[in-house]
Amino acid sequence: MSKQIIIIGGGPAGIEAARAAAKAGSRVTLVSEGPVGGRSGWHSLLPSKVWLSAADTAGLLAESPFSGSGAVPTPAEILPRLQQLKQQWNNQQAEELAKLGVTIVNGVAAFTSANSVVVNDGDGQPVTTLTGDAIIVATGSVPFFPPNLKPNGKTVIAPRFFSGLKSLPDSMVVIGAGATGVEAVYLFNRLGLAVTWIVDQFGVLPDYPAAAGELMAEILVKRGVKLVQGTLADHFEEEEHGIAVVLADGRRYTAGLAFVAIGRTADLSRLNLDAAGLVMESSKFPAVDAYCQTSVPGIYAVGDAAGPPMVANRAMAMARVAGLHATGAVVAPYNSQTVVAAVYAEPQVAQVGTTSAADGSIQTVRLRFEAAMKAHLLGETEGFVELAFDGERKIVGGTAVGPHAGDVLAPVALAIQVGATLDELASIFAAHPTLSELAFAAARNA
Repeated sequence: MSKQIIIIGGGPAGIEAARAAAKAGSRVTLVSEGPVGGRSGWHSLLPSKVWLSAADTAGLLAESPFSGSGAVPTPAEILPRLQQLKQQWNNQQAEELAKLGVTIVNGVAAFTSANSVVVNDGDGQPVTTLTGDAIIVATGSVPFFPPNLKPNGKTVIAPRFFSGLKSLPDSMVVIGAGATGVEAVYLFNRLGLAVTWIVDQFGVLPDYPAAAGELMAEILVKRGVKLVQGTLADHFEEEEHGIAVVLADGRRYTAGLAFVAIGRTADLSRLNLDAAGLVMESSKFPAVDAYCQTSVPGIYAVGDAAGPPMVANRAMAMARVAGLHATGAVVAPYNSQTVVAAVYAEPQVAQVGTTSAADGSIQTVRLRFEAAMKAHLLGETEGFVELAFDGERKIVGGTAVGPHAGDVLAPVALAIQVGATLDELASIFAAHPTLSELAFAAARNA
């Protein structure tokens, strides 16, 4: 008899878990607070990527050796495209789930026991009660803002405001230097705004190798971004024609608009986890095993609900493992080492696996992007790809800064998965001229 799987969350992780479980023959019910697609598809990830695509277009026009300076896309052009893609992509996913037989229930789920949930509507009134053989929590995350740095939607915004950003000022202050902060700085700079970038003591892209963050900062400063590094933003003060960001040391930086990208936290507060017997103690998210199962048998947590790093492809990888494992199917455990994390600026920044070790057991070899003819054809030769390998010359990680860096590291992720060595990677010659040559060429450079 097929199992009944309940999935809480309609974003990328919930969709992938539902897809995997349904294809494995289980009966699947997906509880989604809003339309399928979740916050990622409707409010943050997809909308931000549409804006970033517009910035990429502006960059290509400005730097092309053939066209010279081109027109910068405007919000009036970007927003209709954004709305079209949101509907198209999220409807496509909903239609796929329907074809797989997945039942969609709209509402907010809360545990009533280890194998049952009640689904409430927007007013907190019960809609239905569901019981399953397994429950997968894929509720995603919500932005974190210190009390004195909260967006107001007018002079201070955050990623969720992209869908309604109908006009842009002449200047912007961006607070935050993680992936979202870097993407925002790149985006607004490319669209012609004067950008001031507030970066704390941890520097640019602190979760990436230092060389990657340093090069990204250097490139953005060359493009005119004003980098203010080493001091925390403290609070905002309204100005007659904009907003002022006041730092902890008293310095003030004014602009027409401020953008806050400080961090996110798992969205678990409405789940009533105590009723399921899931106690997290001091942690803000549940611990999971190699198959993404929590300490309570039959309850899984995937993606942002299981803590950082909070990136969509990690969430989907975990969700597939959980979805299959919950059905009883044979599946390899989740492997965090093969998840490529990327920053979608131009150049991109990406990393995968383990890139260093305190004991010096990991070595690296680096190759500049200019080694690829394709980089010259694109007119973007700044950047590098770096492979990390152990004492047996097995590939264990990689870092890339350059155009399509996330794609450049795809073969590195596969090399890690299969335990390939530098010599095995070096024997492959990708299509020429392409950027996919770089990882293999770097291996030959060792």
